Amino acid sequence: MNSNPSLSFAEKISNIERLTSALEAARVGTWDLDIDQQLVWWDKRCQSLYGFSGADVVSYEQVLNLIHPEDCSMVREAIVWALNPESSGKYDVTFRTLGAKDGRLRWLHCRGQAFFDESGKASRFSGVAQDISRETDTRHQLETSEHHWRNIVSSSATATAIYRGRDMIIEAVNDAMLTIWGKDASVNGKTFSEALPELEDQPFLHLLQEVFDTGIAHHNSEGAATLMIDGRLQEFWFNYSYAPLRRESGEIYGIIHTATDITRQVQARRDLEVQKQQFQAMMEGSLLLKCLLDTKGTITFQNQRYQEYTGLTLEESRKDGWQRLFKAEHFEAFEKLVLRSFQTEKSFICESQLRRHDGAYCWHEIEFVPLFGENQKLTGWVCRATDIHEQKTLLSRLEYLVQQRTEELEASLEELRAANEALQERTEELAASNEELQALNEELEERGYELAASNEELQVSSEELGESNQQLSLSNDRLQRFAYVASHDLQEPLRKIQTFGSLLSHKYGSQLGNEGLSYLNRISKAGEQMSTLIQDLLNYSKMINQEDHFHVVSLNQVIEQVLETLDLSIEQTQAQIKIDPLPAIIGDESQLSQLFQNLISNAIKFAKPASSPHIHITTKIVHRPELPPVVVPITKADRYYQISVIDEGIGFDEQFLDRIFEVFQRLHDKKQYVGTGIGLAICQRVIENHGGAITAESAPGRGASFHVYFPV
Repeated sequence: MNSNPSLSFAEKISNIERLTSALEAARVGTWDLDIDQQLVWWDKRCQSLYGFSGADVVSYEQVLNLIHPEDCSMVREAIVWALNPESSGKYDVTFRTLGAKDGRLRWLHCRGQAFFDESGKASRFSGVAQDISRETDTRHQLETSEHHWRNIVSSSATATAIYRGRDMIIEAVNDAMLTIWGKDASVNGKTFSEALPELEDQPFLHLLQEVFDTGIAHHNSEGAATLMIDGRLQEFWFNYSYAPLRRESGEIYGIIHTATDITRQVQARRDLEVQKQQFQAMMEGSLLLKCLLDTKGTITFQNQRYQEYTGLTLEESRKDGWQRLFKAEHFEAFEKLVLRSFQTEKSFICESQLRRHDGAYCWHEIEFVPLFGENQKLTGWVCRATDIHEQKTLLSRLEYLVQQRTEELEASLEELRAANEALQERTEELAASNEELQALNEELEERGYELAASNEELQVSSEELGESNQQLSLSNDRLQRFAYVASHDLQEPLRKIQTFGSLLSHKYGSQLGNEGLSYLNRISKAGEQMSTLIQDLLNYSKMINQEDHFHVVSLNQVIEQVLETLDLSIEQTQAQIKIDPLPAIIGDESQLSQLFQNLISNAIKFAKPASSPHIHITTKIVHRPELPPVVVPITKADRYYQISVIDEGIGFDEQFLDRIFEVFQRLHDKKQYVGTGIGLAICQRVIENHGGAITAESAPGRGASFHVYFPV
């Protein structure tokens, strides 16, 4: 230390005292190294920093022995370098000491300056020492804490990131969060805005800074975010939290961010909501009575039509169940069907009377269909009830009329038998007369007069034969009418075969065994096929031209009624049917319904395996010269409506085009595709009755297009 010669001794003493006070206040010790003698002078404060006391002067080596072994060589090298003239004499080093008396570990920060003589030799080396143990421990704790946080973040299965400062510098982020962001580890050290620029106009940075400023954590159970993933902006949903990170003093120095990707759950919930809305619209948009049941049979939903018919609210339906809607004598049989369906998880159809809100009972066709969820687990049931009261009443009336007509026919048959016997006798007489006539002709060669007489007798006989032929024609007409009615009567034995077969299976199935049940099933299926065949033959026989019954018919209304009839088949196959606006034509509504029901049901039936049917019904006007060569309408008109039913099904080879419109002609195995082979023959009969024509275009595997032509 250089003294100032201008200061008095008292002033120098005063300055030394002030310096000493300042050093003590700063907890700083002083030292001085005698380079030649290798002795160290140090004050009391400096001695205490080395855990030493008792001597103001000690050897240089003794001081070095008080330094932590791991730091001693570093201190030696720093001192050697400070004493080198090339170093400018600066000395600044941090190291540990082990107390000579107390064995306590301390961190010291020593600074000093070496002074050199004119020859460049170090002549003096002195400096100060300061205890920085507390600051070092604090820094180590902070580093340990940060390392601990980083380990937690890195190993956490939850997407986690730590931001430091109000600029939200990314200090740590794990792979789960990087996956959510669509980024890599290069975002470390960047600010939140730099790492995720696509979030600039979204609220997240503002929320982070608000948590940093207020210290109040932010939680969001379903937040939407738009992130740049794979080069395009995509929307995601998260459960996320922002929580402040504090020092021991309570100061906020950062934010911890955790997030859980719930995009799939949110999308699944939204998709489910859309499906629920579509399902409810489907349920409400039907004229049928519909309701849903859980696996225990409790009604959980009913459509408006159901409530209007029964007069029961949903709560009343849940409370009273089904029994209130049935007559006592019908409910027991219905309940057995329901219980068996619940046990087998299979659908069933039955007919029964249901009580209306005004107390009247109307006939309905009731269908129970199971609903399955994931892994084919039963989740409930759909019940549909179709009003068939009018058809049922009409059928009962028809059965009465058929019985009455049968009795009349039996009487007519007796008359016919008598007429046939008389005809047989007259035929024999005519045969005898013909023999006599032949003899007379031979005689006429000789006798002209006798020939004239014989001609008169022959004329009389011819008139009698004409009368006989007229009676025979009348008999044939009666036989044709009888065959039509008799074919109806064939249905009754078939129904009894099916009914008693079902009763045998239900009551005595366990006694018959598998083979017996197999025979019964074959009988039942044969009866069903026979019944269907008879019905199709009746439909075909009824397709006669009755122009006096023709009137203006809207084809749009006809198609709408057909689709309601085919509602179950459409729903089961998930068929998609597009219908262009159709015209109104002059015709018979019943026959036109038969036509389009056969064409649409064929399009559904012959869909490609494992595919939903896609059907398009179109219309256009074509002029007569534009008709295909194979189309020759019965009625000659200048223009025709072309109505086309187009599907994407299995199709057929056009070489069989002439066969498909003939009765009983099939192109496919009846075991694979059910039917009688009469449907398209009925279609052709209907078109001919309306003065038009029908044809088709197709190829195997490429669908089919059926074109019908009506005169405008």
